[in-house]
Amino acid sequence: MTPELLNNYIIEYNKALENGEITKEEYVELLKGINIMEGIADDADGLALKAQLNVMINAAISAASLMV
Repeated sequence: MTPELLNNYIIEYNKALENGEITKEEYVELLKGINIMEGIADDADGLALKAQLNVMINAAISAASLMV
């Protein structure tokens, strides 16, 4: 799975959360799933981008955890 595809998943999950299509808990679980997929799909070309993506995922999980 490419970093670009993983990023697209994040964008879709963000939209679904904003539109009320998924709960905060579902959102966090989906992001955790991306973290797992990201780790499985490592290759030399995408490591730097994946590191940035990991930061974004963790920030999104933290932000979602603060939502009321």
